[in-house]
Amino acid sequence: MLSVMVSGALAVSADVVLTNGSEVAPNIAVLHVKEDGVYVDLEIYVEDIPFFADMLPIGWSSDFVGGEPEAEQDTNQGYAQAESRALSIVAGDERVLNADIRKVEYRTRIDRAAPLAGQRDPFSGQVVPSPPKDPRVLFAEVFFPFQNLVPKELTIVPPSRLGEPLATIGMQVFDREVPVTDFSFLSKPAELKIHWPDPWDSRFSAESLNRKAQDGTSTFLYIEPREVRHETLIRLRELAPWIDETTEVGQMLSPQRSALIVNEAASFLASRNPVTIDGKLVQPSNATAKLLELTSQGYQVVEPGKEVSVNNAFIGAILSFSSADLPDQVTVTWDMFDEEISRVATISNDIAGPFFGAVTPADPQFHWQNHLLQYQRASVTQIPVEQQKRQNPAVALIAGIISAASLCFLLLARGKVAKRTSCVTMVAAASATFVFSGYLPELPWNKPEPPEQQVAEDILRSMVENLNTVTLEVSPAARKAELAHIVTAASLGDIATEVERGLVIRTPGGNLATVTDISDLKLERINPTLKPGGFSALTKWTVKAQGGHWGHAHIRAVTFRVLAEVIPESGQWKLDGLTVIEARDPNA
Repeated sequence: MLSVMVSGALAVSADVVLTNGSEVAPNIAVLHVKEDGVYVDLEIYVEDIPFFADMLPIGWSSDFVGGEPEAEQDTNQGYAQAESRALSIVAGDERVLNADIRKVEYRTRIDRAAPLAGQRDPFSGQVVPSPPKDPRVLFAEVFFPFQNLVPKELTIVPPSRLGEPLATIGMQVFDREVPVTDFSFLSKPAELKIHWPDPWDSRFSAESLNRKAQDGTSTFLYIEPREVRHETLIRLRELAPWIDETTEVGQMLSPQRSALIVNEAASFLASRNPVTIDGKLVQPSNATAKLLELTSQGYQVVEPGKEVSVNNAFIGAILSFSSADLPDQVTVTWDMFDEEISRVATISNDIAGPFFGAVTPADPQFHWQNHLLQYQRASVTQIPVEQQKRQNPAVALIAGIISAASLCFLLLARGKVAKRTSCVTMVAAASATFVFSGYLPELPWNKPEPPEQQVAEDILRSMVENLNTVTLEVSPAARKAELAHIVTAASLGDIATEVERGLVIRTPGGNLATVTDISDLKLERINPTLKPGGFSALTKWTVKAQGGHWGHAHIRAVTFRVLAEVIPESGQWKLDGLTVIEARDPNA
């Protein structure tokens, strides 16, 4: 996340992903299947409380449904049988599970809305769904016990009338910590088949309800401007046999155990699944791994100090390979197959987009071929100092006339004093003519002045573009080497440190993000420096940064506020000072 004041390399948080709107539906049901039953957190929209009346204590529902005549309910038996005013769960033997209400209270709905909710998404053009304006809900904590039954199937039934749902419900289901669904609409009875040996394999009969992430192991290639990355996302239960670890369903990992496993995984995966670049076997320049878990927002890095369930634990490994130029071909040979891993999904990513595939024991190689015809490697470019010229045509014209008259007088004069006077006048007038016509550089005794506002803004824009190019380099040493082209030697060390602290943007996985756009650059203040011709500028600009890891793209805008000192040196504009004052999300 971005902090208001810069405190280190910035992280690009996950981009806004449009959904079907079920996560902001008026009513929300989050179900957790456990060994003893189903636990449900139910948020009932205040206007929809009548549709859940049969499962609520009468004191909570009487104000909303008490006005319906009792006689009418009794005389219309068909209507009563066709209507259900409760969220219910039916076991595989068609036995309806009893609902044990553990808690009921009025609350404000949990905010699940995307940052752009109610607005038009700039990338897709669609309006991002938003929740009801009234945030009030009746929260009910409900437990459906299995008792002595261990069902293989459950059917989740919404309140309905004649087969049509009475209320709009957004549903999410977890089986022993593993998300079986992304958020989905519960619009009709939904059949869930429970896989007790491993909740990862629990599925709904309706494929549209099942989560998108189905592969326990996936591998990715990222072809970046300065590096190639081979990344692996593997479920801990699938990796465990390879690193001599044992896991059990429901086991919880302590932070200490997790740290040991992550270190083992990073070392192990760095030595497997060989990578060749342009036919040459290469070794990773850097190998890292992180512990992740699958959530409703996708794969998330587990916070330090947190316990995590083995059922839902993943290892995300990143192997980096330095590449000065874009390669022609990259190949990964996957060599980790067993009873659990028989197919591995593959995705290759370059500036043309993701390309999907898979490897199997029969075809274990994963290829990327360079088909980019217009790729051009970005490089730092020096900014020349345009000579400041004093132009005054009127003065130049008068000086030219005086110079011409002095020349005539010199030719006609007889005395030495007159000739000397004419000569001096002619030289001075000729010099003035050249100076004020703009054809002669400023005289050495005149100190250069700082550029005008617009010129300074153009210089800063070019400098910012160069700084963004510098951040493409994958190591601090390489970034410092590139900075040397646009930074004074005396300030190189300090500015390199400040770039690392304040301008390098990273994804949650630790990879470098790429700036794809610079906008709204403004000079808030400009002052001359003590060094002749230099200027100090308080500058603000916004960038769009994007990066990817483990198959997910991250896009975020970042607004920087920076104090920069720029001076002319050897005919080039160079940075002589840099302080990143602020870096934040412009929408925060």
